[in-house]
Amino acid sequence: MHNMYIAGMSNIQYTIRNVPIDLDKKLRLRSKKSGQTFNETLLRALDSSIVPGKNTPSSDLDWFYGSGGLGAEELQAFAAQRIIDESAWKSK
Repeated sequence: MHNMYIAGMSNIQYTIRNVPIDLDKKLRLRSKKSGQTFNETLLRALDSSIVPGKNTPSSDLDWFYGSGGLGAEELQAFAAQRIIDESAWKSK
């Protein structure tokens, strides 16, 4: 996974100015959680946002990054799914 961008590397470099603090925090957190370098995280984010329909390994969990985890409503919904209706399992 880490070698994904190494093969196509060039000497092209960018300088990005005026990055909002909250965006910087989210990118750094994503980098730390994924175990990627910050540069790899930025390249992935740019690539997946530019190429329509490109599927990245984390694309299905993007909604969860930075969300702070599951809230009380979600935990309660999961708990409700685990309740066994004993009458449905009795033989007739």
